[in-house]
Amino acid sequence: MKPIIQNKLKEIEDKYNVKILFAIESGSRAWGFPSTDSDYDVRFIYKRKIEDYLKIDPIDDFIDLEIIDELDFKGWDIQKVLRLMLKSNSSINEYLQSPIHYISDEIFEKELFNLAASQFNSQKVTMHYLGITTKRLIEMEHQNEIKLKSLFYTLRSVLSAKWIVENKTIPPMEFEKLKHLIGDKTIENRVDKYLEIKANVDESFRISKNDELFDWLINLKNELKIETEKLPKIEFDKNKINVFFIKTVTK
Repeated sequence: MKPIIQNKLKEIEDKYNVKILFAIESGSRAWGFPSTDSDYDVRFIYKRKIEDYLKIDPIDDFIDLEIIDELDFKGWDIQKVLRLMLKSNSSINEYLQSPIHYISDEIFEKELFNLAASQFNSQKVTMHYLGITTKRLIEMEHQNEIKLKSLFYTLRSVLSAKWIVENKTIPPMEFEKLKHLIGDKTIENRVDKYLEIKANVDESFRISKNDELFDWLINLKNELKIETEKLPKIEFDKNKINVFFIKTVTK
């Protein structure tokens, strides 16, 4: 599949007259818990010619292709990426840690990750992950059977929030690196069993809701919500971000 994806990325560059700076796999395949029918969520960051940024008329700052044959391509202009960084968008932090690369530029990625780390708003990002957790828990609250996919989205979000509360740093993208934060061997063993099941079923597969696990998720979410209020806030350094933008588009 990798050669097919790389060829498609080259077509995107030619069609949209852009330079892709890096491209990775996101979603469940990169997180480490894909289903048998999971899409390939290809995400990329690109730049345009410098003349495009100097025109009076605004230009599109994203590329979003129709999903075909499980291939989902979405790209952001570097300018959009840096603006989202100022809003503490967590997607950028995840993309920069993906274990699956289709186009790579180690120097650019390292510099962008260091910039993201310097602008990391731990409180705001934790609230984002807890918001996802709350939404998923509400969806599953009155269901006797829940989607296994939804359970893992919830687990990953709440553990990402826990990572930030405990470490004050950007959480890792991969679920395996978060799993040890569960801290309860009974819960962790159950999650491991669910991981084995998920690898062999499709995304619509449902399981009976386990009350012990569900209560653990609710209690952890509530505890983290209290701790989040104690996290430090930061002031964004727009000048540093502007310098990085100019360097990237003029290189």
